[in-house]
Amino acid sequence: MNETGLERSAARTGTSTTQTSMAIERLRAEIISGRLKPNEKLRVKPLMQRYGFSSSALREALSRLVTDGLVEAVDQRGFRTTPASREQLMDITETRVTVESVALQRSIERGDLAWESRIVAAFHRLARSPPYPADIPVSERGALWVAHDDFHAALISACNSEWLLYFCKLMYQHAERYRFLWQIAVAEQNQQRNVLQEHEELMKATLERDAVKACSLLREHFWRTTNLILETAYGGSGT
Repeated sequence: MNETGLERSAARTGTSTTQTSMAIERLRAEIISGRLKPNEKLRVKPLMQRYGFSSSALREALSRLVTDGLVEAVDQRGFRTTPASREQLMDITETRVTVESVALQRSIERGDLAWESRIVAAFHRLARSPPYPADIPVSERGALWVAHDDFHAALISACNSEWLLYFCKLMYQHAERYRFLWQIAVAEQNQQRNVLQEHEELMKATLERDAVKACSLLREHFWRTTNLILETAYGGSGT
């Protein structure tokens, strides 16, 4: 193959890789946001029409999302989104608590002044982000939700472990999926909680380097939201 042929091959490979990456992120966002419902069949041809990606890019993207647990491969029948269940949500929450507590404890042990500053700045943005009525779609609550996500990311950002951060992000995505599915009910119930105070107490315990208290507060914080979803969707709490 001459040089021009090599360049053309590389360009095709790059285009395919870019389209696959875009398909992964688009499908991931659609699944987490609830636009693609739990247990929904994911047929390639309709997805091609919906998103404009090639069939090969979509198949590769769906296969990649199987490894993240957001999609299931159905023998001889293609793909579907992962079902949602009470048992799965409880497992996700417990796993998230376990993994993120380790990341938080390591961050408390290893964090420096820059890490402390990130936490304080993230909390300040969270405290200043405007609240929204419960019936406003999540997609329109951008500033508040981004600030919330940034705050939790800042808490564990000094753990110095790419694997821990990867698993924390993965568990976060699964937890967010349930929160999006029952967003209005959770938002209504959260109005009866002082969620900002929960975050402030978590920040203070972390900055005081009290790992035991911080991890306990983190667990309580995650399970409060989970129990709201369990009560709304399944008629009972988990803890």
